[in-house]
Parts: sequence; structure tokens; C-alpha cells
Amino acid sequence: MEASDLGQLLSAKQDRRIRVIENLLRGKKTVSTLYWGQRYHLLPLLNLAKQLDRGGLDNAVQELQRRHWLTVDTEQKTLRLTDQGAQALAETPTYQPQTVDQWVNLDIMAARQRLLLAVQVTSQYAHSKARYYPLATDQETRQRVRQWFHGAKGPTLASTLAQALVASLQQLPASTADIMTDQFTGFGQPGLTLDQLALAHQTTLWQVRLRQFDGVTQIARDARHPEHPLHDLLAPLWRVPVSTSAQATLAAVAAGGDLQQVADRRQIKLSTVREHLLEAAIMLPLTDFPYDSVLPQPVRADFQAAVQGKLDDWQYSALPQPMQDQYDFFYFRLYAIWRIKQEVTA
Repeated sequence: MEASDLGQLLSAKQDRRIRVIENLLRGKKTVSTLYWGQRYHLLPLLNLAKQLDRGGLDNAVQELQRRHWLTVDTEQKTLRLTDQGAQALAETPTYQPQTVDQWVNLDIMAARQRLLLAVQVTSQYAHSKARYYPLATDQETRQRVRQWFHGAKGPTLASTLAQALVASLQQLPASTADIMTDQFTGFGQPGLTLDQLALAHQTTLWQVRLRQFDGVTQIARDARHPEHPLHDLLAPLWRVPVSTSAQATLAAVAAGGDLQQVADRRQIKLSTVREHLLEAAIMLPLTDFPYDSVLPQPVRADFQAAVQGKLDDWQYSALPQPMQDQYDFFYFRLYAIWRIKQEVTA
């Protein structure tokens, strides 16, 4: 990621931790990473650069510092854009994806792999070519596409798929549609790599990937319709953005009992129950989490009376000692999540 791309993920009004951004991109789903990703409004970045090495953003940070676009608090390990940096970045062209609110609900990387291979297989089939070099993908992608193809192949597959793709791409900016079609590999057409796309479109690799995420998500969203030719291939990649274990804990809470009883029934630690609930509270809409039972109104009232100022500045250690004795950190963090959700839905 280049300096200007990282700069777009930072703020002149909020301190942000570079390791949170890095861990989001790498898919490290600790509660701390998810919570601060939510506070930074960057949760859609989750899992989008799993290949990123730890420290992989450090060079971009240093470049932003060299330009005087960024200040670093070495004690708190946080970054903040300078006014100069914010102004320069505001004048730097950047792509604004229109499907970003759906990214956490889709396995975008798997969808991209399946889409590209399905397009190649269909193109070669339409030209009666059985011998060609398929795109390099993982075994699961090959198996899923093979299964899909054997169920979908027929004389109208190529035209039906082409019409469906055109319908999806027409809903996107022209630059996104161009990048999506330029990467397709098929009969007589070697698709461009990400680096080649960046060069051809005179933009950065990250800006190409943003357009790619947008295009793949739009196609996958349209493929949720049961009549879409890619329905059986892409629809299964939509998921609840909460781990299976956390979903089981949430169901156990809904079934009744206090958190210790839930831990006993599930044969896990109380701390694990709390981690699962915090994950679910962060990743799910306000109405999909049982706040009334886990964080009842009297508890919310106690915290409302005790915490003041900007939410980012709240500190559990600053609570009156009687409140710390009464309420575990879990309730403090859950109250903050509830307040964030309230702001989003207001």
C-alpha cells in the first residue's frame, strides 16, 4: 500500500493505531482489533490483504512522515494526519466503493477466484476448447467451479453469463467496469495482472483492488437471485460476519441463563463467552444483539452517569472504584459498542 492510500485510512481528528489497520487487513479478529476497527469506520477492510506482512505498512507511515502529512505519538503508538496532510489527501483522487457496506458479509477473495475461473472456463467452453491452462487457484476453488460448470453448461451459458455480468457492471463506475473486464481471462484474451492494471489505469495497486472488491461484490450481490447463472457458485459465499463459535454462544445466551451458566453449558471459559459476545455486538446490527438481557437498562444508566467526554477517550481505569468492583471491563466495552451502534442508527 502506497503512502497516499494509507493516508486515506487515517484522520486529522482521531488518533489511529497502525497495528489495528494492519491487523484488520491481515484478518486478525481479536476483539481489540474489531472494536477499534469499528471506531475508525474501517471494519470493511477485514481480511482484504491476508498476505500483508507484519510491519508491511511501516514504509508508508515513514513516507507520510517525510512529507509532513503525519504525526506519530511514539508513546501511544498512534498516528494522526496533519492539516497539511489532510488537505493534500483531500485533493488526491481516490476511489469510493459503492458496495463497501457489504464487504464484511462476503468472502470477497473466494468470490474473486471463483468468478475469474468461471469466466475463463465458460469462454473456453463456448469456443470448444478443452485444452488450455486454467488460472492458478486453490483446490477448493477448482472443485467448486468444476461442480458449478457441470451443472450449468449448455449452449446458452456463455451468452447468459455475459448478459448477467454486463448488467452488474453497468451499475458501477466506468473505471471499475473496465478493471473488472480487463482482468478476465478467456479464449484469446489473457487477463491483466493487478500490477498491469495499475499501470494501464495510471493508479496505485490499492486503488485497483478497491475497484476489484467493488466489482466482485456487485456481481456476487446480483448472483443472490436464484435465476442468476452464478447463483450456485457465489451465493454460498455470503455469510454472517461472526464466527461459528460466537454464533453458538449468542444462541445459548438467547436460550436463557446468566453468562456463567452459558459458559458451563458450552464447556468454555466465561472469558471466552464474553469475547464471543463482544465480537457479535461489534459485527452485528444493533437489533440483532440481545442488549436488553446482556446489558440491561439499569447497567446502561450506571455507565451513562459515570462516563463523560468523547468516546475514544473513555478509560475503564477512570471509572469510580465501586463501579470497577461491580462491573467487569466486559460491560464497559459492551456499553461503548452499544453507544456506537446508537450513533450509527440515529
